[in-house]
Amino acid sequence: MSNPTEFLLLQRQPSRWLGALLLLATVLACLALYRSSLPLTSALPGMLLLLAFFCWVWPRQVSLRHAHSVTGLRFDSQGWHVLRRDGSETSASLLGDTFVSALLTVVRLREPGRWWSLSVVLPADAASEDALRRLRLRLRFSRQRWAAAE
Repeated sequence: MSNPTEFLLLQRQPSRWLGALLLLATVLACLALYRSSLPLTSALPGMLLLLAFFCWVWPRQVSLRHAHSVTGLRFDSQGWHVLRRDGSETSASLLGDTFVSALLTVVRLREPGRWWSLSVVLPADAASEDALRRLRLRLRFSRQRWAAAE
């Protein structure tokens, strides 16, 4: 008989909390640059960079409308897999700096052949409650949590 916790599928959905937090942080950072003692000619490029970063992150992490945005995570006997909006699926290894808490989970993965790691930010409203609970349990209490990362 197989163990039902050996397989985990988390389907990600757009998060209102993450969107509100990103919008609030961007507005506050632009306001801080505007109110600083910097001349407006120096603060304006910083504000434009903040807005560009907001426009880059929004479709990839918040609304999940970009073709390469991560829409799901799967764990099975072969390890971790990243599911993308365009239908592709790649294997990945879990990194040691993955963060787990009740309100926020940040899953850090490394895909083979990539230089940079992948962060999947999962607030409490980013997936079904049961799937997030199972993911948090798997990340906290797995004996071989980072065995594939070596």
